[in-house]
Amino acid sequence: MNGKRNILSEVENSMKKIPTLKTDEEVADFWDKHSFEDYHKDTEIAKIRFVKKPKKSITIRLDPEDVKSVVQIADQKGLSYTSLLRMWIKDHLVKESRKIA
Repeated sequence: MNGKRNILSEVENSMKKIPTLKTDEEVADFWDKHSFEDYHKDTEIAKIRFVKKPKKSITIRLDPEDVKSVVQIADQKGLSYTSLLRMWIKDHLVKESRKIA
């Protein structure tokens, strides 16, 4: 068992330190040329929290055939039909706001 511990501690001691990089380009270039395996001990868990903007719920009446069509299209795209409808509405709003501006 001591042999395993010695190998593990040698590996841990040989871990490299991540250099201080000033720009995103330097960071990208560094990780393009290096393996995370060599540096993982020099990292720590990041605590990131994403906050979703609240959505307002609305009700619209649609023809059942239209709903069926939207559901089929959404299924083909791997989306929920409500997500697809939100995307379509957002796209249309962007296009319309460009016309107005």
